[in-house]
Amino acid sequence: MSGGTSGRGALCVAVALTLGASGCSGAGEAGYSPTPSISEGPWATEFASAFDDSESAYERGVLSDGRVTTQELEDAHAKVDTCLRDSELTISYFADGGFEVGSTVGKSPSNDIGRTNKILEACESKFDQSITFLFEETRRNPRKLDDAKITVPCLRKAGLVGPDYSEEQWRKDQDADAFPFDSMGEQAKQCALDPLGLWRQ
Repeated sequence: MSGGTSGRGALCVAVALTLGASGCSGAGEAGYSPTPSISEGPWATEFASAFDDSESAYERGVLSDGRVTTQELEDAHAKVDTCLRDSELTISYFADGGFEVGSTVGKSPSNDIGRTNKILEACESKFDQSITFLFEETRRNPRKLDDAKITVPCLRKAGLVGPDYSEEQWRKDQDADAFPFDSMGEQAKQCALDPLGLWRQ
């Protein structure tokens, strides 16, 4: 079973998008208060909201300073995998975002999607309801610039659209999920995942 986190690429199985909707640990256990830095920077609102919504002591600790480091991301992923292994499942994360859930006993998780999704949702609510999302978004667009303003220049530079292709047209194409180029091609993926050329090249 495969899934994505950022919503910018095609997903193999849509069920993965329902992850992180519910929690299984009480908010009162999270003995963390947000530091002043959580209210600083372009993504402050998203970090504060994720902190307030999380029912996980572990996750609130990660989010409390308003940033997610690579080490914190990897640790969260490892904890989700350990949690899943208690139910004979495992998870592999992809460098570009997204993941694949497998089995430790040779069974296909897709044979019982309802069970797999419930277990994965519970594990993510403990360790990664928002960590991956915030890491990927701040890595892709640290200053939280308008998506059209950073994506269209990338598409033009890649030769996927002409100079007359506007930001307004990109927004329309984005809403309709219908672009005048192969949105699954490597250059298009580059512009979707890393339009500013900050980490993927």
